[in-house]
Amino acid sequence: MRGLALALALALPAIAARAQDAACTAPAAAQVLEWRSAVLGLRMRYPASFPLEATGPDTARFVSLDGQASATVTAIANGLGQSLAEVMREARQDIIENSGGEITYTRTTPSWFVLSGYMAGRIFYRRSLVSADGGMIGTLWVEFPRALKPCFEAAVTTMSLSFREWPR
Repeated sequence: MRGLALALALALPAIAARAQDAACTAPAAAQVLEWRSAVLGLRMRYPASFPLEATGPDTARFVSLDGQASATVTAIANGLGQSLAEVMREARQDIIENSGGEITYTRTTPSWFVLSGYMAGRIFYRRSLVSADGGMIGTLWVEFPRALKPCFEAAVTTMSLSFREWPR
């Protein structure tokens, strides 16, 4: 956890400075809030400039104050017992073949993966995990216009680095 705090402390000031230069409508250094859902079994930190808009039985949706960006957290039952590698393979196929997207960044660890790139003129960022018991697939999906990358980089960093399984 200390590594997360250090990474945020080092990265966010530089990202916030770039955001101010891009004529962003979202505040560069917004207050950070904590979201937790025992129902979904997930938690995440998010900037106050991305208020929680809606929740459902398997979804929580956050939308930037200007409406240009959204972050959606989903948790679905892993009924097929998919491994993280299988979930990632399916996600890549959906992004590239079904949605015509382009993946420009991939990162994989033993407990989660990230896919990011471009789709329909927007930047997308997907971080997914399979719960420790294998029963749930959790995903954070963030998207925003390509031209506004400097505006939303800090928000994506905050959300992504803190997106985790939380006890149900």
